[in-house]
Amino acid sequence: MVPSMSYGVELRPLEPWDLPILRRWRNRDEVRLQMVDQALVSPHQQRQWFVASQERPDQRHWVLWCKGMRAGYVNLKGAHRGSLQSQIMADAGLYLGASPVRHPMLGIAAALSQLDQAFDGLNIGLIRTLVREGNDAALRLNEQLGYRQLGYDNGFVSLELNPVDYYAARERLRRFFR
Repeated sequence: MVPSMSYGVELRPLEPWDLPILRRWRNRDEVRLQMVDQALVSPHQQRQWFVASQERPDQRHWVLWCKGMRAGYVNLKGAHRGSLQSQIMADAGLYLGASPVRHPMLGIAAALSQLDQAFDGLNIGLIRTLVREGNDAALRLNEQLGYRQLGYDNGFVSLELNPVDYYAARERLRRFFR
């Protein structure tokens, strides 16, 4: 998987040397408490997850880089086993880490890069995501990207995004990255 550079950020495939910082970020309350699985992750658990994820053709995991520094993490997970390419639906995940390059547009840049990979690179038909109720910043971000709310499920807002709505939103947002 080749790194992808756009919107002032780069998505690089997750590598073993990324794991310690990603685990520290993932275990921070500001990130962990927004996730479905809120348990603290040990180094051993993370290594097991990494090895298993590398064997999954239905998933992609990237480290977000900005200005030469790690800034976050994004993923796409297909709805069924097999190649992620051209799946009808995939789940998207994203979090920003605690880094000196964090800025208000970083979440938008990360999401645009992730969704370009999904729709343009992998030809995925529909993206779904969950956002914890009360995470207004994430809900606003997803609304700006064209996501539509489907409903509520066990403390989360379920959202979905189709390519048409995404491309319309992307055109409005691209002006911030020229």
